[in-house]
Amino acid sequence: MDKTRRAEIRVGIVSIIGLIVLIGGIFLGKGISVDPSAQQLKIRLPNSGGLEAGSPVVVNGVKRGSVIGVDNNDGSVLVTATVRDITDLHSDASATVTILEITGGKKIEIMPGTAPGGFDPSKEMPGRVTADIGGLIALVGDFSGDLITLLRRLDTISAGVTAIMADGTFATNVKTMASDGAVLITEAKTFVQQNRADLTNSISDMRTTIADIKAAIKNNEPKLSRTLDKVEARLTELEATIAKADRAVVNADSLITNVNSVVTDIKTNDGLVNAILYDSTFKRRVDTLVVSLRKFVNEAKKNGLNVNVGLGHK
Repeated sequence: MDKTRRAEIRVGIVSIIGLIVLIGGIFLGKGISVDPSAQQLKIRLPNSGGLEAGSPVVVNGVKRGSVIGVDNNDGSVLVTATVRDITDLHSDASATVTILEITGGKKIEIMPGTAPGGFDPSKEMPGRVTADIGGLIALVGDFSGDLITLLRRLDTISAGVTAIMADGTFATNVKTMASDGAVLITEAKTFVQQNRADLTNSISDMRTTIADIKAAIKNNEPKLSRTLDKVEARLTELEATIAKADRAVVNADSLITNVNSVVTDIKTNDGLVNAILYDSTFKRRVDTLVVSLRKFVNEAKKNGLNVNVGLGHK
């Protein structure tokens, strides 16, 4: 009986150890580790990109944790991962889903960022998914039709270029152009060599002229400033004169208006000036008076004046 009991106990111990080893192997195979200091991070992705529970999470190429959940959420994918030591993650940290191995598998690569302040684990980290081998193959398949069309066009272009090159006239023209270009370059080099001294002197003269102009501007800057101040003062005086002239013109207009009013009154009223200028009867009377006075004066010159003055009589 004791032997049977001991055998059962041994079988139980071996079973428990085997179960522990199995669970540990699963955890190690999935990359899941139990670390009380690890923190959970929420990563928002447009799609899962092939991630699954146990996919590793690395920071700058160093494994820091693993994925524990991949769920559809609000039209995108929300990934839950445990990461050890997030003190070096900044507020602008981001994640990228990349290929783990060429044969398959995915991982999350976290870029720590550079912005001031640490990352808040209560907030979601933005992420993106890079194209894998399958995506690249699908992309190549999408462009295969365009690639065939492009190759056909390149073949057509190649045939056209071959036909052009086979034309002797084209080749002759190209050779002529090349020869002319060589001659032109040779002549230009000869011209430069023959006139190098003159060109050097011209450049030196230009530099001297520029230096003289700068010196003249620097030396005459105070005079120019004073001249500009005087011109500004004269402009101010001219503005005042123009204002006075404007007022004089306004006054002249008023005077002309008053004169026109007086002339109109003289023409339309029956006053003395109107009678003198426009009444013919008054003119005749005045003429008659003047003639009578002239006669009186002539008579007085010839015969004198006989004045009979009575004083004190009624």
